Amino acid sequence: MLLSFRIKNSRSILDVTIPMSYAEKKAPNGYNRMELAPFLKEGNIRAIPCLAIYGPNASGKSNIIKAFQSFTNIVKNKDIQKTYAPNKLHPENETTSYGLEFLAEGNIFVYTLETNSNEILHESLNYNSLPLFSIEKKLIQFEKLATEAYSVAKLKEIYSVECLNENRDFQTPFLTVIGKNYAGLNFLLTTAYSYITNKLEVYSNNEFSFTHSLNKLTGINDKKETHRSFKDIVSILQKLDIDISRMEYKKDVITESLETGKIPSNNYELYFANNEITATEISSYHKDILGNEVQFNFKDESRGTQRIASVLGVVLSVLRTGSVLIIDELGNSLHPYLFAEIVRMFKDKRYNTTNAQLIFTTHYTDIMDQDMMRISEVGIVNKTLRKGTTFKRLSDFKGIRNVTKFRKQYLEGVFTGIPFPYI
Repeated sequence: MLLSFRIKNSRSILDVTIPMSYAEKKAPNGYNRMELAPFLKEGNIRAIPCLAIYGPNASGKSNIIKAFQSFTNIVKNKDIQKTYAPNKLHPENETTSYGLEFLAEGNIFVYTLETNSNEILHESLNYNSLPLFSIEKKLIQFEKLATEAYSVAKLKEIYSVECLNENRDFQTPFLTVIGKNYAGLNFLLTTAYSYITNKLEVYSNNEFSFTHSLNKLTGINDKKETHRSFKDIVSILQKLDIDISRMEYKKDVITESLETGKIPSNNYELYFANNEITATEISSYHKDILGNEVQFNFKDESRGTQRIASVLGVVLSVLRTGSVLIIDELGNSLHPYLFAEIVRMFKDKRYNTTNAQLIFTTHYTDIMDQDMMRISEVGIVNKTLRKGTTFKRLSDFKGIRNVTKFRKQYLEGVFTGIPFPYI
């Protein structure tokens, strides 16, 4: 479970912590019998299943999501220079840092990373408040990792050869090198690497295809699993009152046809992954006025229907694997009721059996009035020149309780985080 994420000097952000802790002093009476879980629990740790981030345009909501993506990209060993985006209004700050606190395999990890425009300046991993390794401006502490087969000297050699480039710049995280190339060296380190690379699903651009969503849910190239996943998505679509009677898909590998210049028609969705190009044709069926089925290409469905179907595959994947979905503008092109149902799935004990979590930005305020979101689960973003982007949850405001009408007070400006236009 994700417990917190700290961001320093990234775009509009100077120093912001995104907490995922359950901030109420005690559990609500009878919470075990509640249909919607007020918190997720593992051992004595309580975390929230959802965090909705509100605020005016240009306040930095999207920059929080982009910071998550920059952080995961660095750990996945993507170009540091492309992820580096400091606050340009505070040029005195030259480094960007991230701190991720999470619970995995019964241990609380804190992984920190600091970079400038060219290299990593600091990297460390702690578990249960104990240090596992630390690299501070190339001063190395690997003693806790050392084994008979991998002495401190051997670990330093791995760091020197695989983490530094030809100019001796520290560009590949040590966590990445060990987690990817030496998975058997240390269980704790491998667990941390696996959590960051496999459990954080970040979408700073929420326009993804149905094919991507289906492949994410399937996880493997198996026809039976793909068919089952497809049926799961359609089943939820129908429960959301989308008037599609059924759907079909055809999926083909088309690498050879591309080489010969034969491009599939616009009816297909093209998907690039694992050095393979696939084309998927998706058909949807509706009943006409006489009760007969009429076939449509799925691309002819409304933008909202295409959007909800695409989101569902990713959501179901995250719910199955106990991952964290971090997504910008989740409600785009969705009716507020459908949007609320997507959020509800993360709080509904029938669907969320794996302690999956959802972090999203939105301008939709309806869910505040649906007895669903709690004071720990609503965050307000503001921005000033001096402080940059700031973040507070409703639980940080005095006198706010779960019986409070959040939406009314938010729109009245009680929590700030709204624009005051005058034209």
